[in-house]
Amino acid sequence: MLQISALVIIGGLAVVYGCTPFTEHDQTKYCRAQYVFTGMVRNFKEDRIENTFTIQVTSNIKGRISYSGRYVTVYGRGSLNSCGPTRLQRNKEYLLYVSVYDRKPEINEYRDATFTNVNRINNYDCSCQVEMNLPWQPVPESTTNPRDNCVVTQKEFDCTFQRAYCARRHSLYNPGSCQWIAPKTVCPNSRT
Repeated sequence: MLQISALVIIGGLAVVYGCTPFTEHDQTKYCRAQYVFTGMVRNFKEDRIENTFTIQVTSNIKGRISYSGRYVTVYGRGSLNSCGPTRLQRNKEYLLYVSVYDRKPEINEYRDATFTNVNRINNYDCSCQVEMNLPWQPVPESTTNPRDNCVVTQKEFDCTFQRAYCARRHSLYNPGSCQWIAPKTVCPNSRT
């Protein structure tokens, strides 16, 4: 009986741990996605296992999921998913990060398709890797060439984090190293 209780507790912890926030920059999510596009939700069906969305593509940003103006079906998490369901509103435009699993395009990330959100991703450089090295999430030993990544420490993890990005500063003779580029904003309560 004690063994069963221990398994239930460990299993419960695994489920809870699976949805705890893992700090990751949006550029990493963008670069991992097969398709990034904007689209208007025209129809949806909510289910316990997965939600189904009919999206009218307005623009392809990374890859081409379909032609602009055409409809595509994408899938999201259903109401029984331990991380919560994917909820999109009908007749609203979204910026969607999608990858195909088992021949089904699944939503990895989404946000409102505002000018700011769409414009920000134009700076993302997928030849650069963003690594997080924070006290609550230390980076394991990296095998990435230091020229090809930006390591975000607690110093860079401030009010500019979401608006910053990692990119190369190219010159005429050198492709350049990746650099963390953040807005020159003074954060409230910053320690300088």
